[in-house]
Amino acid sequence: MISSSFKFLLTTLFVLMTFFAKAQTDTTLTNTPDSVEVIDVERGTVTGDVENVPVPVDSAYIHSPKKATIMSAALPGLGQIYNKKYWKVPIIYGGFAAAGYYLNDNLKNIEKYKDLYIAETDGDPNTINNTNFTTTDLTRIIDQYKQWRDLSYIAFAVIYALNIIDANVDAHLFYFDVSEDISLNIMPYMSPVRSQGVGFSLSLKL
Repeated sequence: MISSSFKFLLTTLFVLMTFFAKAQTDTTLTNTPDSVEVIDVERGTVTGDVENVPVPVDSAYIHSPKKATIMSAALPGLGQIYNKKYWKVPIIYGGFAAAGYYLNDNLKNIEKYKDLYIAETDGDPNTINNTNFTTTDLTRIIDQYKQWRDLSYIAFAVIYALNIIDANVDAHLFYFDVSEDISLNIMPYMSPVRSQGVGFSLSLKL
């Protein structure tokens, strides 16, 4: 029972950290050839003006990473609501609930085995250690539960910190729009200067 509780707590922490890290990244898979022949060709000159098209933002509303960070620090999950990532809120509080459950269980067991230790060592015949644990065993068990109690506190701190980091990163990426129609094409290329200059070109479509 003791080892399984410890493993479950560590698993819960690992899953939460992996989930938040995964939630921040979008992976685009592209196919590239095993080998590409590179031919030295003369390059032409492209002239013209480059127009930077700004992302349309409602001037009456600017999404603030600072505000999202402060909100999540004040109340976990509030920054996620501000970022419109509502589905993350139950995950955050599920993590807190799991850490709270094991913290409470560890505290109860510390008190339980402390009482048994006292019953074994106080010399009072009315107090009985009704287990087969010796004082050495009881001391070891108490120390183990204290370590797991500390891990429960650390779990609270990690979940709280991840909640703040997640809100901050999501707020910074709030206006970042990646089109679903992203493709990387490999096309034949012929130099406009020398007709004999051929090769391949890569075209990234956004």
